[in-house]
Amino acid sequence: MALFLKTYLTRSCIVVLFILFVSNSVKAQTEPVEPYEYDSILKGGYHISFKMDDSLEYLYLKQKHRIITELSSCSRGLPYKGLGYLAADFTGYFVLVHSFSGGNPTNIELIEKKTGKNILPLSAAWIDDVENKQMLLYCEQDVPSEKDRMILYNVQTGKKEAFPFPKAIFSEPQVLNRISIKSLTATALTISYDSEKGTKTKTYHRS
Repeated sequence: MALFLKTYLTRSCIVVLFILFVSNSVKAQTEPVEPYEYDSILKGGYHISFKMDDSLEYLYLKQKHRIITELSSCSRGLPYKGLGYLAADFTGYFVLVHSFSGGNPTNIELIEKKTGKNILPLSAAWIDDVENKQMLLYCEQDVPSEKDRMILYNVQTGKKEAFPFPKAIFSEPQVLNRISIKSLTATALTISYDSEKGTKTKTYHRS
């Protein structure tokens, strides 16, 4: 009798665990999925496609129904900003940014649409852009020092211009997050930046 009762309880526990497993699996599959709400339509007939399976989330670069490349992937349930989103759409390239919040630098990829290849270093980080002039401002180091430079990149021609950071900006953290382009002409770049003494501007002459 004792052996029968022990066997019965063991089988009952297995059945209960199986039911709980199936129930949790069904629940996970039926839970509402947060929509990917970032811009995904690119110039030239390209677009960014969001997909997910049981464990991962994916971004793909597509032209109509043709997959050019997988842009990124991460575990399901993580913020979509880490997976990536569109920051700038140029004629033949676009900027995909990966932001992990908490004041972290926003890492970027400058991706050629026809090949899906990133042409920037993996440590490259966002500063700003002037999309209608095909210009991108970034740094090749996501945590720059005074020796590093801001890179003004002409996406259309491939020309790069390097400019030093304002020294005052290093008195506080999150250097790259505190800089923006105020104006850009053929002869000058003017940036605005936040320092411990307030918002300042600095103009650089272009070559």
